[in-house]
Amino acid sequence: MAVRRSLIFLTLLVILLPICVFNVSAAQLMNARQPVQNLRFYTARAGDVALFVTGIGKVEAESVATLSFTRIARVADIYVQPGDSVMAGDVLAALVQDDEQLTYERALLNLQLAKLQFQDVTEPVDESATRVAEANLRSAQAAYLSIQNAVSPEDLQSAELRYQQALDAKTRAESERTNADGGQVDQYYQILDAQVGAAGFNAEIARLQLEALKGGNSGALGAASGRILQAERELERIKAGPTQAQIDQANIAVQQAQLQVDQASQSLANMSLTAPFDGVISAVNIQLGSVVSPSLPAIELTDISALHVVVQVDEIDIRQLKEALAASVKVDALPGVELPAIIESIALVGTNDNGIINYDVEVQLDRNDSRIRSGMTAEAAVVVDEKQNVLSVPNEYIRLDRQRGKAYVNIVDRNGKLQEVEVILGLQGEDSSEILGGIVAGDVLAIDLGGDSLGIFGG
Repeated sequence: MAVRRSLIFLTLLVILLPICVFNVSAAQLMNARQPVQNLRFYTARAGDVALFVTGIGKVEAESVATLSFTRIARVADIYVQPGDSVMAGDVLAALVQDDEQLTYERALLNLQLAKLQFQDVTEPVDESATRVAEANLRSAQAAYLSIQNAVSPEDLQSAELRYQQALDAKTRAESERTNADGGQVDQYYQILDAQVGAAGFNAEIARLQLEALKGGNSGALGAASGRILQAERELERIKAGPTQAQIDQANIAVQQAQLQVDQASQSLANMSLTAPFDGVISAVNIQLGSVVSPSLPAIELTDISALHVVVQVDEIDIRQLKEALAASVKVDALPGVELPAIIESIALVGTNDNGIINYDVEVQLDRNDSRIRSGMTAEAAVVVDEKQNVLSVPNEYIRLDRQRGKAYVNIVDRNGKLQEVEVILGLQGEDSSEILGGIVAGDVLAIDLGGDSLGIFGG
C-alpha cells in the first residue's frame, strides 16, 4: 500500500546496559567481545536519497472478452479448455446447426443457377441459334408457297401426322410437369410450365394447319403467313441479342441470390463462437449437450499480449502522482525482478476501505515477461523526489523524538565514546534520509543490534 512516511528517529534504548558501557573508547568497544557482537557501525558519507510512493495491487490483462452465443440451441462441440492459447478467428465452440447448414447449401445452389441464367442472357449471339432461326424462316416461307398449290392427300396425311405428334409432345410435357419432384427451385418449375405452353402452342398450330388443309387454301395460307411472321420476329430477336431489361432482371436475380447466401452464411456463423483476438481461454461455462441462450456467458477470453498493474494509493500520497511518471514494478512471484513501467491513468474517484480512501492507479509495463501472469500480486513504486550525492544516513540509525519533533543519531566521538547528537533532516527517503546538519562526512554512527537499544524510523 502507499507509503506515508514521516520520519521517526532511531532510538538507542539503553535499558539494561550500565552507563559505563558508553564511556569506553571505540577501540575498547570493538575489542570487547560481547558489545562488538551487538553494535553495528556506519560511516556517514555522500549518497543518493529517494522518496517513493508505492502501492500494492495485482497484474491485470489489457482486455477480457466474455463471449456468448446469439441463438438458443444445444451445444454440439467445445474445442477449448481453460489455459488454451488461441488465435483470432479460431472456433471455440459450436451449436447444433443442421437446419442452418441445409439453408446455406440451398442458397448456394440458387446462386449458381442465377449466375448461369445471367451468363446465358449476356453471352454473345450464338451463330448456331441464328442458323436455326433462319432455317425456320425458310421452312415457313416454303410452307406458304406449297400451300398455294393444290392440297394433295399426302399433304393431309402429313398434316394429320404432325398434329398427332404435337399432341403427343403436349401430353409428355404435361406429364413431366405433373410428376415433377418437389423441393426444386422456382426456376425449375417455370421451365416445365414454359415447355407445356410451347407444346400446346405447337399442337394448336398443327391443328390449324390440318383444318386449313381440309378447308382449302385460304385458311392455310393465313396460318402459313403467321408462321412466316413469327419466324421473322424470332430471327430478329436472336440477331439483336438480349434487351437491357432482360440483362437488368438477370443481374437483380444474381444479387438477390447472393444476399440470400450472405444471410444464410451469417446465420451459420452465428452457430459458432470464434476468438475475436489472440489470447488465453480463462473460463469455459458451457457443457456438451447443454442448451445455451444469448444471456449466458459461454467462454471468457483474456488478452495477455499487454499486461498492466492496478495498485491502490491512499489519498495522502495520490497528490504526488501524475500520468506519464516513470515507475518500477515488482512481482511477488518473481523475487529480485524489477520491471520498468509508466503511470497510464489515475482514478478520479476513490474507494473507501475501512475508512481509508484509496485511488486506483494503472501502471503500464514497458515490456512483458513471459513468467508474469494475470492476477499476480505486484507492487509499483514511483520516485516523487530525489537528492543525489548528499550526506545521507540509513534510516535505521536515526531516532525520532515525536514529542519534541527532533531527530538524533549516536556517533562515536574522538574519545571513542558513544554520544547522542541532534541532526537536521532534509529529504526523508524510503531507506535513508538526507542530513543537513549535526554530523559531517566521516563521522561514525552506531546502533545496538542486541535488542536493548533499537533505532526506529517510520511513519
